[in-house]
Amino acid sequence: MRTARPETRAAGVGVGWKLVLTAAVAASLVYGIIPYTTTGELVLYDGPVLISVVAAVVGWRRRRGTNRLAAGAVALSLSLFLVAEAVWVTYRFQGRDPFPSIADAIFLAGYVALAIGAWAHSAQHPGARDRSAWLDAGILTLVAGLVVWEALLQNQANDASTTGLAKIMTMAYPLADLLVLGFALRFVLDRSSRSRAGLLFGFGILCTLAADFLFGWQDLRNAYSSGSAVDVLWLVGYLGLGTAMLHQPSISNAEPDAGLGRGRLIAVLTAVLIPQGVLLSQLSTVHGLHLDTATVALFVGTATMVLVSARMWGLLGRARAIERRRGDDRLSALIHHSADAVILIDQNMHVTYASPAVSILIDDDLDALLGHDLSLWFVDESRTGLLRQLENVSAMPPGTLLPVDGVVRAGPTDRTLVEGTACNLLGDLNVQAIVVTLRDVTARRELEAQLERRAFHDELTGLANRTLFSDRVTHALERQARNPAFQVAVMFIDVDDFKAVNDGLGHASGDQLLQQVALRLRASLRPSDSVARFGGDEFAILLEDVSVEEAQETADRILEVLKLPAAIGETRFGVAVSIGLAFAAPDSSVEELLRDADIAMYGAKAKGKGCAIVFDAKLRESAARRLSMKIELSDALENKQLRLVYQPIHDLSDTSIRGFEALLRWDHPVRGTVPPLDFIPVAEETGDIVGIGRWVLETACRQAAIWNEQRPDPLTMSVNVSAIQFHHPRFIDDLRAVLERTGFNGNLLTLELTESVLLEPDRVTELLGAIRSLGVGIAIDDFGTGYSSLSYLQQFPVTSVKIDRSFVSELSGDTNNGLVRSIIAIADSMNLTTVAEGIETVEQLTALKGLKCGLAQGFHLSRPVDVHEIDAILLAEVQPSVSAAPAR
Repeated sequence: MRTARPETRAAGVGVGWKLVLTAAVAASLVYGIIPYTTTGELVLYDGPVLISVVAAVVGWRRRRGTNRLAAGAVALSLSLFLVAEAVWVTYRFQGRDPFPSIADAIFLAGYVALAIGAWAHSAQHPGARDRSAWLDAGILTLVAGLVVWEALLQNQANDASTTGLAKIMTMAYPLADLLVLGFALRFVLDRSSRSRAGLLFGFGILCTLAADFLFGWQDLRNAYSSGSAVDVLWLVGYLGLGTAMLHQPSISNAEPDAGLGRGRLIAVLTAVLIPQGVLLSQLSTVHGLHLDTATVALFVGTATMVLVSARMWGLLGRARAIERRRGDDRLSALIHHSADAVILIDQNMHVTYASPAVSILIDDDLDALLGHDLSLWFVDESRTGLLRQLENVSAMPPGTLLPVDGVVRAGPTDRTLVEGTACNLLGDLNVQAIVVTLRDVTARRELEAQLERRAFHDELTGLANRTLFSDRVTHALERQARNPAFQVAVMFIDVDDFKAVNDGLGHASGDQLLQQVALRLRASLRPSDSVARFGGDEFAILLEDVSVEEAQETADRILEVLKLPAAIGETRFGVAVSIGLAFAAPDSSVEELLRDADIAMYGAKAKGKGCAIVFDAKLRESAARRLSMKIELSDALENKQLRLVYQPIHDLSDTSIRGFEALLRWDHPVRGTVPPLDFIPVAEETGDIVGIGRWVLETACRQAAIWNEQRPDPLTMSVNVSAIQFHHPRFIDDLRAVLERTGFNGNLLTLELTESVLLEPDRVTELLGAIRSLGVGIAIDDFGTGYSSLSYLQQFPVTSVKIDRSFVSELSGDTNNGLVRSIIAIADSMNLTTVAEGIETVEQLTALKGLKCGLAQGFHLSRPVDVHEIDAILLAEVQPSVSAAPAR
């Protein structure tokens, strides 16, 4: 069913206009009461007409589209009426009363403009294409024309004393009225036009046409005089038209009735009988009523029309009944096939109806549920809350809709989380119940709980993450501020040479090592202490109510515990860490305390690693050395020290290469290859990431374009985008320029964004829309590690999700794969591509294939390699087909 779209509301009739229009109406009434004078006509008649013209012009300036045409036509019509009135007054000053005259021609032109305005008003409403309304308007107009002919035109047409031009002009006025009436009736018959503007417009036309008819009637009998009630009716009509233009038309929610409205049908059927009455009157007047064929035919025709009208009235009732039945059938089909359970309950909370979907929530016979208290479906701990929610609904006004939720019994031991709404329709005679809809949200709530936990905890180790840790430090500093004896300390811990473990034993072994470190850190601390993993191989510890000696002893204990051999696969080795220790000053902030601990940790690394350093002022100098990396990084791009490597992305259905992810490397002349995790944060701090990111984007697109020229199947390219780069004002322009310069098809490019990039919904929505307009795909990287992943999928035009490696690492052995399965299912339901990251083992690859994951990448499939190695891989893919070609 198509619904009307409301128009934008413009300014209506303000206080000033209300005063002016009220004065104009008062002047019109005074004009009809006092004796006629020429001065009175100029002031009390032409004044209100002028006000109506100004009102129509103001309304025309406010409106847009078809509304503007309607207002313009009405403004033109009223202006022509005013000009014609001025010409006629001029004739009166000259003592003349010519007919026909220029004033008559101008008056008729005004009626043509008014007809255009009535047509434009009809065209802007939903029922404008309803042909039955045009037919009904035509019938009513023809009948009105017959009445006008009988009352006015018949005598004028047969008046032999009237000249040809005068006769034409005399008949032109009623015909012009009928033209306006036809369009106006079409407008009035449309229920969706019954706004304030529409009612005022219809009222204005009705008064104007009624005044025209009365004028013709009186003029035919030489009974018309200026200043009579006819003139007042004209003025009221003009003011109604002008006032209507000041209101912005709003389309009613009522649907067009397609000719099925009772009032509309009564008007049409009554109009059909009027010609029979006129014919009966004429026959009795001219020839008299005799028992002859003409008289009998007239009465039979009239009776036939009455019977046909009764037949049509019956068909109307039948059509309405069929329409209601169809509506009931559609509603029943929707309810019976809806996944949401629909339940009707009475004031006593007893179930009077339950849709088939209830059996999905509750393992019980539907008939056995009827007549029982709805709260009995719910577990004990949910029952009180549900009753309170339903009592609130029943106490609210009719139509009130409130949310409900709880836990229902799905079986002897099973429970189902449900949520929905309750609507108070007790006062609706067709329903007389509270309508409750419930849906199963168990899987969604479980997934949300897991994702929420991931928002505050590290998935690999189960420790707190940076967000939760910072919150705990904040509360500890607040306690210290209240009690200066309460000492707070923070440790930053970094695993020494962790990259060597990842490179030598693989990421899976590196993850096992981090888990071992987490376990030993927990065991080395007091219950009141907090430990967190910040990412990578960085950990942080919060020590509350601790002395300097106790903190240093804790650090030494951690160093010793971690040095004990740990079994990582078949290898056993001790773990060396660098620890930075900082104590909170009375005025320390969270950022300052964490920064000082970080500086101390870098000081421990500079001292030779495997030790603990307490922060002091001298360590700030070591922080300055870190600044040197920022300076060197600013020249790295110009000195061609940056390069890209590419990790293939494979199709899990046949393990073919579908595309690549571009990864940045820094070949430092002194430090060697610097990992992105070391210099990307520095680049973001300095803003160099914008220029570097632009270079990465263009280099990757140009290389992908070259590869695609060499093979028939298209290859995609994925490029990581930093938050700083993404929010740069010229990012969209840079992206568009790169695609133009490289000739790379934007549909093959995907930008990978972490959830931290999407923290400003208003700004992000605009940027993502601009990216998608270029055909470029959008992937959420590390999906599931943040709190709002699901909302991002719904809110933003995402095309793919990358399942975080922490999820993939769990897909081995007998581990439950439910979370990854849920993510893939959610992506499939939203037509999103899924890419699994960090595949390290055959077991993980096999599990992902079983879960129908689309794409994947990881060391098990291929490590990131440079361009030459990719060329060799692509050549090897096409080599078999070349060698298999028949010899010529």
